[in-house]
Amino acid sequence: MSRLNSWELFIAIVFIVVGVLLLAGNLGLILFNWNILWALVLVSFGIWLIWRAMHPSSYTPSSSSAMYGFGDYRPDLTGKEIRRESFSHGLGDIVLDLTRATIPDGQNSMRASHGLGDLRIIVPRDLAVRVKASAGLGEVTVFGERSDGIAPHLEFRSDDYATAARKLDIEASAGLGDVRVLRAG
Repeated sequence: MSRLNSWELFIAIVFIVVGVLLLAGNLGLILFNWNILWALVLVSFGIWLIWRAMHPSSYTPSSSSAMYGFGDYRPDLTGKEIRRESFSHGLGDIVLDLTRATIPDGQNSMRASHGLGDLRIIVPRDLAVRVKASAGLGEVTVFGERSDGIAPHLEFRSDDYATAARKLDIEASAGLGDVRVLRAG
């Protein structure tokens, strides 16, 4: 059984709470006002942020992690060595172009998590990769294969992954938005 990531848990809780309120409103058990929906979403998001802070991920990068908040984010990764990196972003679009990054020999890993917006990861054409990509609500596309809806998930492994001298494990997730992993060119 795969481990549920925190964004999937957050989205599931939001859907359950809103669904229960809508059901109770339709049954006449409570008076449900759509204006409180935004307040509930914000409160749920705040609770999730507290929960995430108190239960950090088991992923511990050995080098620097980058975390950014709001707005579009496209870091210049030219020459940056990607051994064990983690990127996190809150709201906006994020593009991680690894084509000019340095990916050393051996097994390397990268994690990218995103809240609201689109996440795009561009990998060099000749790089052996293993990808796990998911979204709470949106679309996931990995090298042309597509999954969408609620909690879409895709996994991919290059044919030459086991024998490649240089390889990269990518874990990519978004809460609300699209995740795309594609080859350069």
